[in-house]
Amino acid sequence: MNVVYSEDCLLHNPPFEATRGEIKSYLECPARLKSIKNFIDSQPNQFTVVGPNDYSLTPILNVHEDDYIEFLHSIYNTWVAEGMPPEVAIGEAFAHANIISKIKRDRVKKTSKLSATAQIGLHSFDMSIAYTKETWRSTYISAQIALTSAHKLLKQVAENKSESIYALCRPPGHHATCNVSGAGYCFINNAAVATRFLQDYTLEEMDAMSKPLTTFDAAASKKIMIVDIDHHHGNGTQDIFYDDPSVLYVSLHGYPDYPFFTGSIEETGEGEGEGYNINIPLNPQTTTDDIYLDNLKNVLEGPVAEKFGADIVVCSMGLDTWHEDPVAGMKGLKNVATYFEMGRLLKTSKSCTGRPVLFVQEGGYTIEKLGLLAGRVLQGYLA
Repeated sequence: MNVVYSEDCLLHNPPFEATRGEIKSYLECPARLKSIKNFIDSQPNQFTVVGPNDYSLTPILNVHEDDYIEFLHSIYNTWVAEGMPPEVAIGEAFAHANIISKIKRDRVKKTSKLSATAQIGLHSFDMSIAYTKETWRSTYISAQIALTSAHKLLKQVAENKSESIYALCRPPGHHATCNVSGAGYCFINNAAVATRFLQDYTLEEMDAMSKPLTTFDAAASKKIMIVDIDHHHGNGTQDIFYDDPSVLYVSLHGYPDYPFFTGSIEETGEGEGEGYNINIPLNPQTTTDDIYLDNLKNVLEGPVAEKFGADIVVCSMGLDTWHEDPVAGMKGLKNVATYFEMGRLLKTSKSCTGRPVLFVQEGGYTIEKLGLLAGRVLQGYLA
């Protein structure tokens, strides 16, 4: 299996976060990726590490709003220019809907540009989000890794080669919406960007990286199933595709848990996207290995996923379900073999069989175990 990776993803390294009533070391740290990369490097017969290509901002802007991407690019410099501490830019006041609900969005945007603190408050969700001098670089490269992986996946399919690939990237992305750094350490929604890229471009267009199609037949767009196995609900991914019938979003997650306001079973999509959003909330205190795998198997073997008939599967591969995870964790997920079975189900289930699979790294904070957990998911798929 090819693994797309860049050392630039290690550059984003905020000194602290403010969560759960404490100021603590930043848990979404470079050591997470190093742990996984060490495992990948220890299995050269199974994994080949390659670097990313650069596809520009165009595919990213097919998911995220222009002014939000400009914010990500410039906020650290704006913060420092205002005389704020250069160590890290972090929010303190956030644009709660009840405060700005009667003010036009354009007016709120204009006012927020008067200070870096306001810009962070408009485009961030909580105080786990921190911006450093290197955040944009790592965030941009993380998205390019996802795009490169999507491109290579299509090439492999066209050449009848292995139909899976792993985007080993950070920062993660599934909490980020089109215009908000979705907390949970997320800036650009890598899985969503890769999904749109797979839908909007042909292999030839990816090769040439020409301008995006201005018109295309939506019916001919690739149908993509996103299977989110991160412990936390992927509110950002859900939001981006909530009214889109060409994307089936499936999330198994701890509930109730972060991000607290989304992830219920009643959230099924809206408009044309009604029925294309499946949330499977699981009690973190009582969910065991068997319960988790039964739920994953049932949805992947179920009538909705099978009838959807995905052309490609994207797995938002969070590893924070492990029972020892310091941020999250399903207390009954104690068997590493469970992660092997997760990968196997993504290959053998009715809704996945014969489909190319793109694995996109999301959360997971048990650093000493991350390489093993990631490896077991990928090995389960390769088995």
